[in-house]
Amino acid sequence: MRGTRPWFGGLALVLCLFVLAAPARGEDAPPPGADGASGVPSEVTLDEVVVRVPRAAPAAPGSAATVVEADQFAGEAKSVAELVATAPGVAVNDYGGLGQLATVSVRGVSADGVKVLLDGLPLNSSGGGGVNLASIPRQWISAVEVVRGAEGARFGAGALGGAVNIVTRRPAPGAWSSQLSYGSFGTLSAAAEAGTGGDRWSGVLALGYDETQGDFPYLFDARPALGGNPLEPRSRTNNEGRSGGLLGKANVTIGSGRLDLLGNFSAATHGLPGSPYQLTPDDRQDELRGAGVARYAVPLGGGLRVETELSLRHERIDAQLEVLHGTAMQRELAGAGQAVVAWTGSAHAGEVGVRLGGERLTGSGLGAQRERMDLAAFASEEVALAGGRVRAGPAIRWERVGAFQGFSSKLGATSQLAGPLSARASTGWTFRAPSFGELYLEQGGLAPNPTLRSEQALTADVALELAGAPGLARAGAFAARYTDLIVYEPDSFRRFKPFNDGKAGASGLEAELATAPWGPAGLAASAAYTLLATETLRGDDSELGKALPHRARHRLFARLAAARGPIEAHGEAHWVSRQFQDLENLQPIPATFTVHLGGAVVVSRRPDVSLHLDLRNLLDDRTLQDGFGNPLPGRMVMLTVRVSGRKDSAP
Repeated sequence: MRGTRPWFGGLALVLCLFVLAAPARGEDAPPPGADGASGVPSEVTLDEVVVRVPRAAPAAPGSAATVVEADQFAGEAKSVAELVATAPGVAVNDYGGLGQLATVSVRGVSADGVKVLLDGLPLNSSGGGGVNLASIPRQWISAVEVVRGAEGARFGAGALGGAVNIVTRRPAPGAWSSQLSYGSFGTLSAAAEAGTGGDRWSGVLALGYDETQGDFPYLFDARPALGGNPLEPRSRTNNEGRSGGLLGKANVTIGSGRLDLLGNFSAATHGLPGSPYQLTPDDRQDELRGAGVARYAVPLGGGLRVETELSLRHERIDAQLEVLHGTAMQRELAGAGQAVVAWTGSAHAGEVGVRLGGERLTGSGLGAQRERMDLAAFASEEVALAGGRVRAGPAIRWERVGAFQGFSSKLGATSQLAGPLSARASTGWTFRAPSFGELYLEQGGLAPNPTLRSEQALTADVALELAGAPGLARAGAFAARYTDLIVYEPDSFRRFKPFNDGKAGASGLEAELATAPWGPAGLAASAAYTLLATETLRGDDSELGKALPHRARHRLFARLAAARGPIEAHGEAHWVSRQFQDLENLQPIPATFTVHLGGAVVVSRRPDVSLHLDLRNLLDDRTLQDGFGNPLPGRMVMLTVRVSGRKDSAP
C-alpha cells in the first residue's frame, strides 16, 4: 500500500501510552482542565504565558489546537477566512476573494468534512458544500478556535479533518466601539458595538456592514496548457457585493444558575462572476441567515453541573443562474436540544450527554422536501496522572443522522516533560453522513445517489510544545486515512454522479512559532507552516499516487510587528506552493506569494481613536489565482478609523 500506512493509528496509541507513562516531576498540579468545546467545568489552574500570538485552544488532552485572537489584528481589514488561514494545517479556498464564497479545508479534507461552529452552534448545511466563512461578519469575532484531526467524538459527525469554532465577542458592560474602513475597488466596511449590564446580567449588541464593487484588474492566460502566452489584461466583472449583520448576546444570573443567549442575523447579495474561462455576467445570489441559541447551566453541588441547550437555525438562498435558465432556491431549517451532566473532582473532570435535533431542506432539484433527525449520545473523561503533570482523556460518541449511524472515538494525552517543554499525542476515528445534496440533488449536470455510504476518517498526531515568557513554539506530525470518500464521476448522458469511490491518505508536519513583544520597539513575530502530502489510494492508474486536487503541499504564514508609544507597524508574508486542479495532476495552479504591510497610530486615548493603513498584495501581482483558477485581487489599500472606549470615558 502506498501513502498513509495502516499502522499509524497504533503508533499514535503507543505514543499516547508513552505520554501517560511520562515520569512526574516537581510539585503536584491541580486537576485536569475543561473541554472548551463541550463546556465541562474545571478547577484547573495552569501557568499562563501572556503573548500576543495564537495560543492553545481549550480543547481535550492531546488535541492539535490553535486559537487566533481577533484583537491581535484589531483595526485591520481581515475577514473571518483570513483569520482562520493564519493557523497551521488549514487551507482557505477563496473562490476569488472580496466577499465571494470562502470555505475551509483542514488536513486535506474537503469543506464538507470540517465542522464549523459559531459559539458552539453548528453551521454546516444539510445541503452540503461546506460553510461560507464570508457570510459571517468579521466585526463579531473575538477569536477563532481551530482543532485539527478526527474530532467527531467531541464535535459531532462530520468533523473528519477537524473543527473551527468562531467565538463572538463577550458582553462587556459600558464598553463600546465603532470603525469605518474604505479602500480599493469600492470596498467599504462599517461596524459598531456596545455593551451594557448590571449586577446579575450583561449584554452586547453588534452591527456590521460591508460592500465592494470588486472590479479589480487581473492578467488572464487564455491557453495556460501551452505556456509562454502573452497575458491579457482584464477586469473582474459581476463581482460586486453587499452584506450586513446583527449580533446580540446576553447572560443572566437566575438563582444559582446562568442563562446565556445568542441571536444573529445576516443578509447578503452579490454577483457570481464565474470562472475566467466561463464568465457568468448575469448570475447573482441573495442570502438570508439567522440563528439563535439559549444555554442554561446550574451547579448541583458536589462537583456536579447540569447544562441544557436549545438552538434554532434558518438559511435562505436564492441564486439566479444562467445555466439553469432561472432561479435556484434553498431553504433550510434546523434545530436541536441538548442536555449534559458534567462533573469535576480532585483529579478528574468529565461529562455525559444526549442531543436530539432535526433538519429540513427544500430546494431546487431535490424533488421534494427532505427531513431527517439527528440523535447522539456522548461521554468524555479527563484525568490527571503522575502528580498532575499528565492529562489524559478518552471520548466516545454514538450518532444517528437520518438513516446513517456510527461511532466516533478519540484518545489523547498531554504531558509536561521538563520545565516549559510538553508533549501531546492523540488518535481519533469518525464518520460523515452524506448531505441531502449528494443523496437527492438533481440539478444541471448533477445526478443524485441515494445509495451512498458514510465517509470515514482515522487520524493520528504527535507534537512537542515549548512555552515560556519569551513565547512559544510547537511542532508536530500527523497522518490520516480517509475511506469511502464521496467523489463525483461521469454518469450517463454527460452527467456526474457521486459514488463512494474515494480513498486517500494524508500526512505532514505542522509548526507554529510566536514571540512575546521584545525590546524597546516591542518586536513580536509569529509564523505557521504546514507540510501536507496527500495521495490518491483508489482510482485509475493515472490517478494512483497523485496529490489530491486543490491541496497545496506547502503553506507558510509569517508576521512581524512592532509597537512603540502610539505607533504600530506590521508586515506579513503568505506563500502557497503549486497545486493541481485535477486528479491526474496535469492542470497546475501556480504558487502564490504575497506581502502585506500595515500600520496604525493612536490619535487619542479617551476615547481611544486610532488610524490604520493596510497595503495588501504589496507587489501588485495580478496573476494570482485561488486553488480553482479564479483570479485574486492585485494591490489593495484600506484606511480604517477606529474609536472605542467606555461610557464613563472622559475627554
